Amino acid sequence: MIKTFEFLYYCQYRMFALIKRVGEKDENLASFFYSILLSTQSLMFLFFLRFIFPKDFFTNNTYGIILKISLVAVFFIWYFFCRYYFLKKENYKRIIMLYEGKYPNKNSKPALIGIFYALLTFISFPVLAAVLSKLG
Repeated sequence: MIKTFEFLYYCQYRMFALIKRVGEKDENLASFFYSILLSTQSLMFLFFLRFIFPKDFFTNNTYGIILKISLVAVFFIWYFFCRYYFLKKENYKRIIMLYEGKYPNKNSKPALIGIFYALLTFISFPVLAAVLSKLG
């Protein structure tokens, strides 16, 4: 599980490394963007709560506020976790060194996987929302 987590981070890193930029480091961008992708996937998982709880459960103001706070908290939890795990603990160096040896070509599979992973995450979010809205 942790190898998949680290590999997807490397794919995001490689995706950002395709674009030459000045000032911002690719490992910072990859950590931030990866937290966005993970929080989007977590929110998609939370959509299924609609089918577990009663239909009018979240329409009450108290529960609605709790729901909104928890949805924002999901992003911040993933953001701080990714920032701590990859940047503060400097695991990004180990991960990049490991996968650079496996994929010496800079424009290889990991960049394509990173792009595909990001697109699939963002496309599946509205599709899932539309399907769930028709079911409920």
